[in-house]
Amino acid sequence: MESTITPKGRIIIIRGNDKEADEESEGRLTPYDLLLKILTRSSEQKTVRIEILTTSDHLENGGKDAALKKEGYNNIGCIFLREKEDLGIYYSRISEAKIIVFDNPHFSEILKDSSIPDLLLKKYLHEENFTIAGINAGGMYLPGLVLHDKGNLVTGLGLVNNCIIDTKFRHGKRFTYLVDAVIQHQECLAIGINAGMAFIIEKGYRASCMGNSSVMVVNARNVNNKCSKKRTSVYKKNLRGHILTEGSVFDLFSGERIKKPLLPDTLNFIKRNAIQ
Repeated sequence: MESTITPKGRIIIIRGNDKEADEESEGRLTPYDLLLKILTRSSEQKTVRIEILTTSDHLENGGKDAALKKEGYNNIGCIFLREKEDLGIYYSRISEAKIIVFDNPHFSEILKDSSIPDLLLKKYLHEENFTIAGINAGGMYLPGLVLHDKGNLVTGLGLVNNCIIDTKFRHGKRFTYLVDAVIQHQECLAIGINAGMAFIIEKGYRASCMGNSSVMVVNARNVNNKCSKKRTSVYKKNLRGHILTEGSVFDLFSGERIKKPLLPDTLNFIKRNAIQ
């Protein structure tokens, strides 16, 4: 699913706050709260068609999409993906949707032999402002490579091919797995999304952050891994890292932060006070 075309759509990877860490917090953001904030900030029309793809029925009877419906996003459908089902029956619904939400990580295996991934890629590349959102572990399967629970890499949908995204990210063994993965696949950046954050990718490379925590980016493109052995504790020279917070903008191609342009008032102030 590789392409040199600049995508017109966007991809959103969301990790809600962990229940075990914030169970008693009244301000705990659910993934759909974060999605709502993004849609509101981008002035998305509330009449747009939203399809939620899941492999379970937990969204029924006022489920997790209640935050969207409460704010007036009522044009929402839910597609329950099941194994050995003819997914062609959902083709037209996905074709008409402006926002697709993956709410469960098991969709990738179910979709892989259908025409749906090609349809999603086509819409993502050519349809202005088309949005694909991955919720929690569901977001990890949108790139081409996916970090499995035991540190092994499996195949994802391939909508993003320059990074490996981890929404189960924690310091410790999971972090070791993530770093090891990008050392072995240096064409990719490692993106570790902490609880309460959203990672928004536009034009295929321009990534911005929203939320109350942080995103860690690990860049191994300049690491010499000729002597690397998987999961061994060795010193790695030129391994780089960035910690991104809300408002940060990052270039997935260059592996560097994008500096925000100065506001006109700031530029005028600099010009007025410049040393002649």
